[in-house]
Amino acid sequence: MATLAPGLHVVPGRAANVSAYDRWIGRWSRLFLPMVISATEVREGFRALDVSTGTGEAALMMLPTVGASGLVIGADIAPAMVVAARDRLKDASFCPVAADGQALPFQSDTFDAVICQLGLQFFPDSVRGLAEFRRVLRPGCRASV
Repeated sequence: MATLAPGLHVVPGRAANVSAYDRWIGRWSRLFLPMVISATEVREGFRALDVSTGTGEAALMMLPTVGASGLVIGADIAPAMVVAARDRLKDASFCPVAADGQALPFQSDTFDAVICQLGLQFFPDSVRGLAEFRRVLRPGCRASV
């Protein structure tokens, strides 16, 4: 059996199997993502962070809302998933970043919205992850999991 890299779904040194990921994860996440995104009240011009972006499904749904004046950062601990999201979402308002959701490489008070769908349950320390989500949110803004 192959050893999996951080992210639980990518064999080290191999590209992500985007098709398989979409068949097993993407189709389910599309059912509840509108509610997760809606809870953050994302609007035009927002800077949004999609933690555990995977192939970028949530980012894809947020891009039309944030528009050209906004930005969606897609962060994932698995570099292969970051590459998959980058290749899938060729949009100037999308920036994929390899990052651990428990130690986000962003300054405090940076984002207007943080979402994390189908990722927090895999964090070794989910409380630390939630604290990071809060740290990078601007005052009065929302995170949704």
